[in-house]
Amino acid sequence: MEVRWTAGLRAALPVAAGLLLSGCYVSTEYGKYPEGKIVQTASLVREWTAQDVELALSQNGAFSAAGLTLSYFQCPVDDVVREKSGSGTWHTLDDGESTDVLIEFEDGCSATLWAGESEGKTVLWATQGDEDEVLILRS
Repeated sequence: MEVRWTAGLRAALPVAAGLLLSGCYVSTEYGKYPEGKIVQTASLVREWTAQDVELALSQNGAFSAAGLTLSYFQCPVDDVVREKSGSGTWHTLDDGESTDVLIEFEDGCSATLWAGESEGKTVLWATQGDEDEVLILRS
């Protein structure tokens, strides 16, 4: 009986390892999201664009946005908001792995974008729609 258990364990081990490794590979979405990056606040002061989206971050902490489409805006009203244009204030927060860019519109709606690196360049990014789409803003 002990011999069968050992033989069975030896046979099952490669299968279990293969499933575990393939499961880890499938669950990661390598390349979908830019790699996190810590950046100096001053380096973010510029215009960022993607498709029909524009975001201008100013040195004085003000911003303007046109067509900013994200999967989540936190607003004082419980309406689901997916697209915003307007102006407001911004600031950064570092979490040790990347820089978060927090924007707050004049109407009280806010959102977070993240600094990352894509193709060797700094980008700002956030999820769109059902989080399967990623908005990547480039300067």
